Amino acid sequence: MNIIVVDDEALALRTLIKAITNLINLANVVGFEFPEDALTYAGKNRVDVAFLDIEMAEMNGLFLAKKLKDIYGDTNIIFVTGHSQYALDAFSVHASDYLLKPVSMKRLTDALENLRKNVELPKAMIRIKCFGNFEVFAEKGPLTFKRTKSKEILAYLVDRKGALASTREIAAILWEDAAYDRNKQKQLNVLIAEMISALREVGAGNLVVKKWGYYGVDPTQCYCDYYAYESGNMQAVNSYHGEYMVNYSWAEFTAGWLTNKE
Repeated sequence: MNIIVVDDEALALRTLIKAITNLINLANVVGFEFPEDALTYAGKNRVDVAFLDIEMAEMNGLFLAKKLKDIYGDTNIIFVTGHSQYALDAFSVHASDYLLKPVSMKRLTDALENLRKNVELPKAMIRIKCFGNFEVFAEKGPLTFKRTKSKEILAYLVDRKGALASTREIAAILWEDAAYDRNKQKQLNVLIAEMISALREVGAGNLVVKKWGYYGVDPTQCYCDYYAYESGNMQAVNSYHGEYMVNYSWAEFTAGWLTNKE
């Protein structure tokens, strides 16, 4: 599900993005302070739901709603404003809902549960958080792994962005200078099997790919803040504060690259 939030007040924008993300773990939520930027994004990405402020300096939210509908007619429009006098005008563009600021979590939940145009989340999609601690979220919450090293294997594969890694390379990440003997091979096989099992339990078994004894991830099977950052997603860019997979020392190289890129 792709959701955009457009509000020329930065604080209101951040607050609503956080609330939506907390309600829907798997949603890709992108915020814009400038309506023109939102239209540019909508021209390249299907927008399922658009939360729009109405009174904005650059472009009226009602006009923006019509422009978004011209691009993709099934976009659900939800107006979020501090003014009630626009309610009739809002529904003239077939808005899904009209929320008054400050928005309560109950009203926000109702709005998302009663969209005019039905939007279904892909069941196999998971959300991966790399900024700060590495975490994986499924539809019902954080994904749990039997062993921390199974989770670390997934983190390393995510860091490689789809590039395949050999079992020997993965073992070197997990145990550094320890010899890759028969015992370590058996341990690694168990850890990889447990990682894949945890993903399959939430319908995301297709995330990990295996070819000729090498392992990787399919980036199209997840939403990842690191990948979104690289694609220019403003929410992901704004969520990076210099910390990347801080629970793993081997991630320092990527963390340094991200910091130098800012």
